[in-house]
Amino acid sequence: MSLYDSIVIPLSVISGLWIPCTLLCCIPWVQKQMLYLHWVTLFPGKWLTQPERAGYLKNQVIPFRIPTKDDERLFSWLIAPLGVYMRHMNDFIEEKPLQDDIEQTQAFKLLKEDPEARLVIYFHGNTGTVAQGRRTEEYRMYSSGASDKIFVLTFDYRGFGKSTGSPSESGLMNDAEAVIDWALNTVGISPDRIVFLGHSLGTAVATSITHYYANLASPIEFAGLILCASFTNTGSAFSSYAIADLIPVLAPLKLIPCLQTWFRRRFRDSWRTDQRLEALAKRSEKLNLVLVHAENDGTMPWDQTEELFKTTVRAATEGVGPNVRTVDLGEAGNQETWRQGNRTVTKLIAKHGGK
Repeated sequence: MSLYDSIVIPLSVISGLWIPCTLLCCIPWVQKQMLYLHWVTLFPGKWLTQPERAGYLKNQVIPFRIPTKDDERLFSWLIAPLGVYMRHMNDFIEEKPLQDDIEQTQAFKLLKEDPEARLVIYFHGNTGTVAQGRRTEEYRMYSSGASDKIFVLTFDYRGFGKSTGSPSESGLMNDAEAVIDWALNTVGISPDRIVFLGHSLGTAVATSITHYYANLASPIEFAGLILCASFTNTGSAFSSYAIADLIPVLAPLKLIPCLQTWFRRRFRDSWRTDQRLEALAKRSEKLNLVLVHAENDGTMPWDQTEELFKTTVRAATEGVGPNVRTVDLGEAGNQETWRQGNRTVTKLIAKHGGK
């Protein structure tokens, strides 16, 4: 093969792949299917009403539904931490099914009555359900930091699993608002005891709802916002995404800034996490943001989180050189922290961990 052929043939193959893919991604229906993948449910994720099959103890997880203001119903799990469960084990075991009456369950009562209880609201990524295998393992991990205090509330967005409706950016915002309203007003837990934790798509939802509450006439600020494997916006996510962690079919877009800008504007659900974090950095008086990503994440490159860290800190310091503290964690990765008064932004880039 000649030098000409060795260059032209691969370029022809690449252009023949990424140009059609780019044009397809400009179609709203295709965008929706690829962004949310709500129609994909792997087998373990179908055990929604049987959390014990995921290794939980009897009645440790309470499946229930949360209504939204636009009349959807979100399938949700409230998970009691193991330490709390063991202190009240007989009560949990003897509890009878209550036909979706969450307020009569042990998990609800203990969360509501304990002034030291903490709540992690988990926003999952695209595809699957709250019962997906990896997610059920993560819930245990989150509670393990304080197994006598940390409850987990997780839910399926509209159109996922047993939740009604069809996903959209405005719809998922309504979902998040309904879940947080349930925690604040039905449970009665104060926002300084609530942490939002988002993964992948969930990072965009968690950021959006944090931004929403921070901009109310009477702003509400929560204890923390943790974003794992985040992305700056939908257009950047699509052009960075790799099929099967190997084939970044839209990567050429990143080489042409004007084309990248054009492509980003084609998305109906733009999920501008970058802009929302910048606004939070300027407005929030108690910002506690943690960004986590793995270098070996083959689905969403960690440079997305790197960019979010830089733009957020830049907005927080309003152009003044940031005072960032760097810690080398060895094989665990690298951590950078910016702190000013009650505001903190931390970025952890782990060397291992995958997507």
